[in-house]
Amino acid sequence: MKIKKIIAGVAAAAMTVSTMAAMSVSAINEGGTVIDFEDGDYSFVYMNVDSGADNSVLSVEDYNGSKRLKVDVQDKANSPKVWFDLDKITDRSNTVQIRKITFDLTIVPKSAEGTVGWAGGAVGTAGGFDPAAKGSGQVNPSWSQKEWSAEAYDPGVAAEVKVERKFLMRTEFYTEEGTNPFFGLMRWPAADSDDYVMYIDNVQLLDEKDNALPIGVTPAPAETEAAPEETEAAPAETEAAPAEEAAEDEVDVAVVDDDEDEVAAPAETAAPVAEPAPAATEAAPAPAVTTTPAATGNTAVASIAAVMAIAGAAAIVAKKRK
Repeated sequence: MKIKKIIAGVAAAAMTVSTMAAMSVSAINEGGTVIDFEDGDYSFVYMNVDSGADNSVLSVEDYNGSKRLKVDVQDKANSPKVWFDLDKITDRSNTVQIRKITFDLTIVPKSAEGTVGWAGGAVGTAGGFDPAAKGSGQVNPSWSQKEWSAEAYDPGVAAEVKVERKFLMRTEFYTEEGTNPFFGLMRWPAADSDDYVMYIDNVQLLDEKDNALPIGVTPAPAETEAAPEETEAAPAETEAAPAEEAAEDEVDVAVVDDDEDEVAAPAETAAPVAEPAPAATEAAPAPAVTTTPAATGNTAVASIAAVMAIAGAAAIVAKKRK
């Protein structure tokens, strides 16, 4: 029974590790090169609510047949600042290769009578905040921005624009030293326009050859956490070996005890001495812990042979004592 429990425990641990490894691999393989928000995830986006910023409400909603990040602007007199955390979007090795960021931006009036008018803003980038740094406090790289604009003057009509933020100077490139690289979409205050919402979709990070860089870094911790589980499972498998030896020891002890009983009772015939043979049958599963069928068969034969040899010896002793 002890052997069966140990084998079951090892098997369960192995299945758990295999399942976790499979989940990690599949999660990594789900990565692509476009953030389209179809999965509803926007955990890598947040609102910068510093002075003059709007505390917009973020969500993912359907718009024109596609799921998009919705930015519900609460006060049009303030500037919505939508920040994207690059360390949650892609690996740092990809971030340092970024030379262009693109996405689709749609500005929609909240009412059928409302108009967007002229809309303008910028996409800012930086490597993270350093309280000891002068100016904006953004370093590695320092803060820089590129402007965009769009317009729509008819009532109820949305303004659409393909925003492109290009990195033209080396001082704008993301670095390995950045503490929290990000990029942010801003729209300038629009106090004279009507209330509006913004939709963001199809975000891409491009390298110097306009190749799309891979998206998806959140699965990495799961893969890292799976490793200790696999490491911990190893001792369980290692402990199985002593269990095999212990099982064989128990079989040997049991046979010796039977032999002693036979010696102490000379009136018994030699025939019952062969009864310990079934013990070899119960002990035989112990070698199943080994990895090859050949090893299992050899061990089983060896165990049976040992028991029969001891039984024969006991029979001879019993006859002599008669």
